Amino acid sequence: MNRSLFAMAIPLIGAMTVAGCGSNSSTSEDEEYYSEAGYAFDDEFEEEEPEPFDEDEARRVASDQLASEGYDYSYGCTIDCSGHEAGWQWGAENGYSTYGNSQSFHEGTMAFEDALDDRVREMEDDYDNGEEVY
Repeated sequence: MNRSLFAMAIPLIGAMTVAGCGSNSSTSEDEEYYSEAGYAFDDEFEEEEPEPFDEDEARRVASDQLASEGYDYSYGCTIDCSGHEAGWQWGAENGYSTYGNSQSFHEGTMAFEDALDDRVREMEDDYDNGEEVY
């Protein structure tokens, strides 16, 4: 009877050896492979840092857009909005607000400056979210 147990144990030991039971050799090879592959992958596909937001370019683009839109009525106006509209256009052409000859003209230049600042902030937010803005 001892002989038959021995005869049954030999195939079982052989099957365990072939399957790799109790052996760490295949695991360590896999770990080494993945470690090397991961390292090579990281070097090969390294992402570049995005260019910083260009506020000057954003202001130029936003100014062009706003100049074609015209006065936005943010400061209101009476029946005739020509003073506000003239101030808006002056702000678009010169890039800053001024008092001018009337309150409505000054409000138009201020409205343009406010709208420009708002548009640049929107563009910066869009840029930070990965959108192309200029």
